[in-house]
Amino acid sequence: MNKTYWPNQWVFILAAVGSAAGLGNLWRFPALAYENGGGAFMVAFIIANILVGIPLLMLEIGLGQKTQKGSADALGSIKKGFKYLGWTAMCMSFLVLTYYMAVVAYGINFFAGAFTLGWMPSAESFFFNEVLQISSGPGEMGGIAWPVFAALLLGWAMVYFSAWKGVKSISSVVKWTATLPFVILLLLIFRAVTLDGASDGLALFFIPEWSQLFTTDIWLAAFSQVFFSLSLAFGIMMAYGSLRHRNSEITKSVIYITVGNFLVSFMSGIVVFGTLGYMAAQQGVDVASVVAGGPGLVFVVFPEVINMLPALNSLIGVLFFGMLLMLAIDSAFSLLEALSVSIRDRMPHVPTEKISLIITIVGVFGGLLYSTKAGLYYLDITDHFVVSYGLVIIGILQSIIVGWLWKGNDMVAYIKDHSDIHIEKLWLFSIRYFVPIFLTILLVLNLRTELAENYEGYSTAALIYVGLLPILLAPAVGYFLDKLTSKN
Repeated sequence: MNKTYWPNQWVFILAAVGSAAGLGNLWRFPALAYENGGGAFMVAFIIANILVGIPLLMLEIGLGQKTQKGSADALGSIKKGFKYLGWTAMCMSFLVLTYYMAVVAYGINFFAGAFTLGWMPSAESFFFNEVLQISSGPGEMGGIAWPVFAALLLGWAMVYFSAWKGVKSISSVVKWTATLPFVILLLLIFRAVTLDGASDGLALFFIPEWSQLFTTDIWLAAFSQVFFSLSLAFGIMMAYGSLRHRNSEITKSVIYITVGNFLVSFMSGIVVFGTLGYMAAQQGVDVASVVAGGPGLVFVVFPEVINMLPALNSLIGVLFFGMLLMLAIDSAFSLLEALSVSIRDRMPHVPTEKISLIITIVGVFGGLLYSTKAGLYYLDITDHFVVSYGLVIIGILQSIIVGWLWKGNDMVAYIKDHSDIHIEKLWLFSIRYFVPIFLTILLVLNLRTELAENYEGYSTAALIYVGLLPILLAPAVGYFLDKLTSKN
């Protein structure tokens, strides 16, 4: 079968930006900026993009493009045994996809509710009691939360039909889902900055506390956000790179992707803090008292703000949650496509639609755990271990393999020959030294925190079975996938 490529460079860039710009840009970046010196954090974030984000994106996209293979066989082309790291990354990505779809399900419920402001009078009660029907803790599964499960099925259908024909269907979808969020963000920015009290909120986001630049916390937060928000170590960018022609330009494309991802974060911060400033003014409290991060910001605080707006409440709600869904769906189908590409490399005779359908069906069953009444707890635990440990370890190993263990490594020459902007020396230095050293420091600090106290006070059993065990099983499942697909 003939391989299908991205129709042009800009469709590839849109797809990569759509994958990178997800829910973390909307709820994690603004909170981190607030906690780490406002404008000072953005300076650290830009530096982190240059030193870690761009080099790792160049590694992953360049390796996929050079080998014309997805994550597993791209790493396997360096040395046969390294393919298992690629399959392990695919297992991590799939694990992320199963719980990420639960968040998509939350978004579908709120998007539907936005037309009538169905979460009134209390968004908190609507989210926890009506949508999640949340149990008392991870020890009480409580059965299926049907609003989540029904929306989960709908979300998977949306993801499947976005990616069912691989690059053909994705190319059509991303032209809308990767561009409309920017339009919606501009509309929401205009509304946010015209609200009473918006300037107080924006001051927290923009005014820098330069002294923070001399603390370790701001740099760890900035580098962590870059690593996780650019879809690094998921295998996605290798897969997307493999769908480009081998002679495609690399460095300039990577810079465009990085800038696009930053713009989504930056624009989201303006919307969030302008709106939170209005909420604080209406309640007569400081802005700091209404700042939140994570799901609470999107599914509790923001709907409450929408309730308070003097006009256009439903329209703002539909725009906001429509944007959220587009950002989430883009990231979700890129995770599916990353695994699909690695399987298609091995089994080109199997139709893409069939491979995507099998992944979708397995994903629906894998997501059942997160659609139970204890699903939010399980999601939180799994996400913590995958992001803090699984992906960090994969990132470290990738940089060591490409930077140090690749005999006859000609990636520098390849990148130089396929780039309009020449930063290959900075790239090699970062891959060999900066990336593995920083990620190792991050891993050690995470472990130190983990050993000091249980994450979020969860029981040890819950952390082991829901968080640690899936990480430990990922290499074994990856080995099985390698043997299964090798038989064609």
